[in-house]
Amino acid sequence: MLGARIAVLRRAKGWSQGELAEKLEVSPSAVGMYEQGRREPSTGVLLRMSELFGVTVDYLLKGVPEEAGTQAMEAILDQMQDQLALRKKRPLSREELAVLFAAMLMES
Repeated sequence: MLGARIAVLRRAKGWSQGELAEKLEVSPSAVGMYEQGRREPSTGVLLRMSELFGVTVDYLLKGVPEEAGTQAMEAILDQMQDQLALRKKRPLSREELAVLFAAMLMES
């Protein structure tokens, strides 16, 4: 599920895998492998991701935001809802839908 969370957060920012890779100083293929669950990001990369996405490392790893991260998650959900309304490219994967659904359940 870490990979799906990375993909959802990346799309919420409107970034391509290449753009995220550049910000993380890794290769685009590394980002693709993170999202597919074929490779785990290093601790340093996880920390950079949490800063870039405005979420905690706990959220990235476990999917449960801390109280301080709840507002950031609500903003991400709002962005995702806007992007889903405009989405015409590729539908979300089952993993991405699961992450989105879990985040929506945490709101209530």
